[in-house]
Amino acid sequence: MSDSLRADAPAAPAAAPPATTSATVGVDLLTRSIGSPHDYATSSTTACARDALDLWLPDTLREVERAAAAQLPAHTLMDRAGAAVAEWLIGRLPALASAGRQPVLLLAGPGNNGGDAYVAARELHRRGVLVDVWQLGAPSTDDARWAHAHALAAGVPVQPAPARWPQPDSGYAWIVDGLFGIGLTRPLDGPAAALVERIVEAHAQGTPVLAIDIPSGLAAATGVVDGPVIHADVTMAMLGASPGLLTGMGRDVAGDVLIATLGTDEVLAAVRSGRPDGQAIATTAPAAFGAHLPLRHHASHKGSYGSLAVLGGHEGMIGAPLLCARAGLMTGAGRVYVGFVAHDAPAWDPQHPELMLRHAENLDLATMQAVSVGPGLGTSAASAACLSRALALDNTPLVIDADALNLLAAEPALAERVRRRAGPTVLTPHPLEAARLAGGDVARVQSDRLACARALAQRFDATIVLKGSGSVIDDGTHAWINTTGNAGLATAGTGDVLTGAIGALLAQGMPAPQAALAAVWLHGRAAERCVAAGAGPAGLTASELLPAMRAELADLLNEAGCAKRSTQTRRTAPAGSP
Repeated sequence: MSDSLRADAPAAPAAAPPATTSATVGVDLLTRSIGSPHDYATSSTTACARDALDLWLPDTLREVERAAAAQLPAHTLMDRAGAAVAEWLIGRLPALASAGRQPVLLLAGPGNNGGDAYVAARELHRRGVLVDVWQLGAPSTDDARWAHAHALAAGVPVQPAPARWPQPDSGYAWIVDGLFGIGLTRPLDGPAAALVERIVEAHAQGTPVLAIDIPSGLAAATGVVDGPVIHADVTMAMLGASPGLLTGMGRDVAGDVLIATLGTDEVLAAVRSGRPDGQAIATTAPAAFGAHLPLRHHASHKGSYGSLAVLGGHEGMIGAPLLCARAGLMTGAGRVYVGFVAHDAPAWDPQHPELMLRHAENLDLATMQAVSVGPGLGTSAASAACLSRALALDNTPLVIDADALNLLAAEPALAERVRRRAGPTVLTPHPLEAARLAGGDVARVQSDRLACARALAQRFDATIVLKGSGSVIDDGTHAWINTTGNAGLATAGTGDVLTGAIGALLAQGMPAPQAALAAVWLHGRAAERCVAAGAGPAGLTASELLPAMRAELADLLNEAGCAKRSTQTRRTAPAGSP
């Protein structure tokens, strides 16, 4: 629950906690954490992973909280939140803890996150679980004071957080972080920082940690960490998840992200419907792009799936456009051409002789359905001329990556031509390239990845893929954060593979935002598939992603085809048929 809601009125008289049912505290899985043994399932993903989920900035979540609280008896949301934490933990405690012989440690801050921890402690205590509650300051909100009073009345032991970690190790079954919530906007310092550092040490030694709403020290809106931060195995977000859990440092410190809507689905829907499009943020998922996937038909040929040109490959960088082009083949383009800037480029690709290799000047770009420019392009005069030829295609879908982005940053005239294009444009910068385009530095980009992607999308009138942990896709109106992928993608050439996949999907007729969403999602899923098969994450190569991406795309197309046939069957079934 938000720590920013404050009530100056005196604490309400002690009252019985609101009735809580399993229906109101149900918890849904949002995404799997990096490195989890459950990252990847070859047969399918969870239903939630297939559906795009709304993400909520802190101010909007506080609006939801106020609206929901106004419709319910006092303290109901806090009671449901704490009960959700306790209910989830009960099913995951070791036998000693369930038998009341191994304690659970709950950390309670002064705000409403601390109140959630008090309620969770009360519910665990009532179920026979031994609990310790460490208090970081007296409760400062009406809800937190109420929760604190009821915890004490139930016999829950509450004490100030000790300056030192108890010695010898007390062997906690779990640690619950209820210190600070989504309202925290400053680095932790003083006793709070010291306590968090001790929790991080305990976590590193094997004690599992559950964070309420967000790991303390992580910025909810941006995923920025500027000081000590809790490292959680699981984060349970109340009402909805914030973007910072899934981008920046979020995926490294939040663990598995769960959502407990606490029975507020109607309020969430009302706030969602009233939210301006420009504030819409969601996760990537097949539901966000599946309707635009290019289904395959028997009565088709290579021309049905478009021609893609890949431009790049300066001297010494021939491999980049080849990787890009091979990815284009593997993601369904009917024909793929490679135009090299280097004059000593190979005449054919022995690994994929299907590719048609040319010098860039000899490619007839006007016959292409999409062009990807930038992999290995270089920044020479010949490189700039190659990019200029691509920009002359006013209506052809265009993907701009790597050195082509650096040329845009260095030459304002080229950047202006991108802005004036009539056709779809996708830019795929990593943080350093984004910093160059924005005229800033990497720290500024990473301090608010969503804002940077939106600014670039609006400046270039393009779809932006800001790469990194939790890649951000923004078309100038809507933003998405990708939840697939792992650290195996942190190797040379993976960006070239992504550029080829986006180009191939554009060549097959997908709109730019959906082509970018699909390619980024498939790219991450391919890395998960590879790691699940034992390839990486350390040592995973970009080339290994290609067959995995093809397999992932095949799965999506099969699902989409089955869904379409099912819909057609229902529409044509005779009246009264089962």
